[in-house]
Amino acid sequence: MRLIEPRLAFYDVDFALGTVLKRQPWPERPGRTWGMSVRKLSVTAADRNTYMWDKVENDPDYRALMREVWLRDLAPSDDDPPPAKMQENAMQQVERAAKAVHTLQARGVKVLFVRSPSSGPFLEADNRMYPRKTTWDVLLARSGAPGIHFEDYPELQGLEQPEWSHLSHAAAEQYTASLYRIIERDFWGPTAAAGHDQAKSAP
Repeated sequence: MRLIEPRLAFYDVDFALGTVLKRQPWPERPGRTWGMSVRKLSVTAADRNTYMWDKVENDPDYRALMREVWLRDLAPSDDDPPPAKMQENAMQQVERAAKAVHTLQARGVKVLFVRSPSSGPFLEADNRMYPRKTTWDVLLARSGAPGIHFEDYPELQGLEQPEWSHLSHAAAEQYTASLYRIIERDFWGPTAAAGHDQAKSAP
């Protein structure tokens, strides 16, 4: 891949003609509401390493546009399912994940869930629609797998997130290093405390 990859360009649908046309401010008409689709957020380098596009970090107007996209998507809507239905859907996914984890564990595979950082309105919407107590905690309890939630670790908090849901390039590097240290220290490293996996799997 190192021989071929530098000589190829990955297709970027964000710049496709159809994508650009769809984003134009077409006039409203009855029965049709034009939403705002997600713009380009990332760039991909060798070995498919992916980071936030520097335009999101450094261009205030573009960053504001990305935030506006999220705010529109996150705003409560009349089309949203009722809370009971959302919880039912969440539990279906929890049970599906738990079943998959049990299958993997029976084959000797280690599983560790990670809840990566989000912030601002994005985190507020996450907490409103999928409260930790009724989703994340239940997932760990039903699956029996351990988990790392960013809110439980100071070193995973306060990282730069220009549009609230993804880390800046520098913050991503810091996050990866911190996450690795946590995994090695608390879960699967040679000095991890015996039985810590089981302790962390319970809410």
